[in-house]
Amino acid sequence: MSSHLTAKSRVLLIEDNPGDIFLLREMVNEEAHEGFHIEAEARNLADGIARLNAGEADVVLLDLSLPDSRGLDTFTTAHRAAPDVPIIVLSGVDDEELALQTVQLGAQEYLVKGRINAQVLRRALRYAIERARAENQLAHERDLLSTLLENIPDRIYFKDRRSRFIRINHALTVLLGLKKPDDAYGKTDADFYGTEHAQSALEDERHVMQTGEPILGKVEFETLIDGGRSWSLTTKLPLRDRQGRVTGTCGISREITAMKEMEDQLATERNLLRALIDNVPDLIFLKDAEGRYLLDNAAHLRSVGASESSEVRGRTVFDFFPDEVARAFHEDDLAVIRSAQPLLNHEEQVTDAPGHQRWLMTSKIPWLNDEGRAVGLVCISRDITEQKLAEAHLKQANADLKARREDLIAAVKDVQDAHLELRSVQFQLIDAEKMKSIGRLAAGVAHEVKNPLAILKMGLEFLGTQPPADEHVPLILKEMSDAVGRADGVIRGLLDFSAPKQLDVHRASLNVVINQALRLVRGEMKGGCQIRRDLQADLPPLALDTDKISQVFVNLLTNALHAMDGGGTLTVRTYSKQLTGVGHNVADTRSESFRVGDTIVVAEIDDTGPGIPEEKLVKIFEPFYTTKPTGKGTGLGLSVVKTIIDLHGATIDLRNLPEGGARVTIMFQT
Repeated sequence: MSSHLTAKSRVLLIEDNPGDIFLLREMVNEEAHEGFHIEAEARNLADGIARLNAGEADVVLLDLSLPDSRGLDTFTTAHRAAPDVPIIVLSGVDDEELALQTVQLGAQEYLVKGRINAQVLRRALRYAIERARAENQLAHERDLLSTLLENIPDRIYFKDRRSRFIRINHALTVLLGLKKPDDAYGKTDADFYGTEHAQSALEDERHVMQTGEPILGKVEFETLIDGGRSWSLTTKLPLRDRQGRVTGTCGISREITAMKEMEDQLATERNLLRALIDNVPDLIFLKDAEGRYLLDNAAHLRSVGASESSEVRGRTVFDFFPDEVARAFHEDDLAVIRSAQPLLNHEEQVTDAPGHQRWLMTSKIPWLNDEGRAVGLVCISRDITEQKLAEAHLKQANADLKARREDLIAAVKDVQDAHLELRSVQFQLIDAEKMKSIGRLAAGVAHEVKNPLAILKMGLEFLGTQPPADEHVPLILKEMSDAVGRADGVIRGLLDFSAPKQLDVHRASLNVVINQALRLVRGEMKGGCQIRRDLQADLPPLALDTDKISQVFVNLLTNALHAMDGGGTLTVRTYSKQLTGVGHNVADTRSESFRVGDTIVVAEIDDTGPGIPEEKLVKIFEPFYTTKPTGKGTGLGLSVVKTIIDLHGATIDLRNLPEGGARVTIMFQT
């Protein structure tokens, strides 16, 4: 029993037969520890809906034949009243078509009264509550993923192993000039980008698929076919299935054209500034809060007797000047940093590298961070020895010095402005990294379903109960209902395809599962269709999730019967076999799951239909691909079958027979 059912779940029984009420109450309440209790009873649908509206039930047992309602209308009315409450349908009629319709409309289970016992009923109640909880959680997660993909400004895509698009988000749809994301399905970059970029992207994706290693934060120049150009920051990741096998790639790209242009402009300005600093005769250098040199110009290098910046970077004034002079310089530096106030035009006498006494006019400007705290200083020192020696020329020299000092202060301001711009770019890159992480999380997610069909169904059902204002109204309503039904089929296929893939495995007989599936598809037999069974009697039991494997065979048998619409012979065969060699084995399949000496169980389904065109066989298990006419299939049936078979560690192969028709071969490991 699930740990979620810690308190007793309230059961609402809507049933008018006293005998059935007594039996059902006994079954539900037979064992108190099962966690179910019939909280309320209703003898008609109106009373039941009133109790549902009052919130008296966690799960409903609903009889379809009530005094005030019968058949599917009973279920649809109850489900419409409380769409979030799981409903188990009870019926006295073993009607497979009715059962299928109720499940398709949202019922959790269809039980025939004469065929249930306490264990079956309690299990159905338990599973109904768990499935409803799981479906609500899955719907919530799909909504979150849909919101992310459709609103994130970054461009997100998923591709198969041939680098064909299998899904793109809204941002990429807009970039490619498409009306809807589905228009990109099956196409490649070559259909949208210039040859150079398309080939480069293809090579990157092949590298990701071959190595399994992602490409992170690659800057790409893109040229669209229409001539548009842009820069993007791209991350490409391997797309893996649940077994860890690489099945394609996924990627996220951010438009950085403006940032790239700003970066180029900043680099140009930085180069110009560096050229200015290196060619100015004044000594210019940058220090951190500890007095260590971080940057200097050519004039400063010469003044301390160095030829390379590496000889100065990280060192202090104590490495180049006598202790007394160095201490004075250092105290001035600390005073500027502590006060965050500049020291301007300070005259100081120093001994240069050759040993000459020189006079310097020094300005020390605090280097402030974003919080306004000094983290270092910028120093500009001008040699004023000649001015000191030539007092007669002092006035003119001072005038020149003032003019040049203003120029240099402006240059320092440019440095500060450039630094602020660089900090802004750094924060943008940090944001880009965050969004890249969100893109990775988004990559683990597969599909979105946003379902407005319930409202449409309710509207159609309501309109169907109203007197028609025109003789064409019933026909129009029927066509609308059929269209909603087809859309509902697609949604169900998507739910099956994206449902949590967890198996409830038990040792079971494959023959029993196949016989049960054959009974379930009897309604699909038309015309002169005949079934021939060739089932080995002593097959070893297999570890199976019988419900999912039954779903596999029902799907395959139904497809075979549809292929033989004009009549034919459906052959179902099972046998066991021991693998005796490497190379091609049964169904021409190589699998790491099967090794020489293993005993395998093989199931084959042959039909005498027209077969499948060879060019379509390679796509037969791809999602949303179908050979049926529009409106007759969702293209998800065989994808779900392939997923279930893979989860069992088995293999499936579909091919045409030389004599006509098709054969499906499934191999299980014992």
